[in-house]
Formats: sequence, C-alpha cells, structure tokens
Amino acid sequence: MHIYSKMLLALVFSATTLVQAAQTEHERKPRPVFSDIDTNSDGEINFEEFSILKLPHGEHEEVFVSIDVDNNGVISSEEFENHKPPRPKRKER
Repeated sequence: MHIYSKMLLALVFSATTLVQAAQTEHERKPRPVFSDIDTNSDGEINFEEFSILKLPHGEHEEVFVSIDVDNNGVISSEEFENHKPPRPKRKER
C-alpha cells in the first residue's frame, strides 16, 4: 500500500506542476506590435486605436496617459517601445 501512496503523490505533484506551467504560459501573452495597433499607419497611436486593445489590467485612459510621456495625445513608436508594462504582483505561497 505504501508504494501506491507514493505513486499517487507523484501523480498529483505532476498534475499540479503542469497546471501551474499552463497558467504561467497563459499569463504571459506576447506584447502587441506597434504597427498592428497603428491601424491608420500614420506612425502614431491615438486613443481611438489604443482603446481597441484588450488590456490585462488597468483602464485604457490611465494606461494611454502613462505611455504618452510627452502628453501630446498620441503614442509614438519610441514611447511605445520604451514603455515597460507593470509586472503583476506575485502571489504569496
């Protein structure tokens, strides 16, 4: 009976590890490409273009303002590339 307990424990541990790996992979979606967001191809992302994005967290207006560092109402490719999205808080175990 002892061997079956060890096998069951190993099976549960393996399944848990696979679920955690899948969740981590799911959380890390690739960053969108500037040209995909700039739908009118004018070299800038306006709020209308930006608001189409599905954001993992935060409000569109708040995030847009944080990326538009020169506050001119559009996001340049430089601003977009230099923006570092906030990292999600780590869950305590």
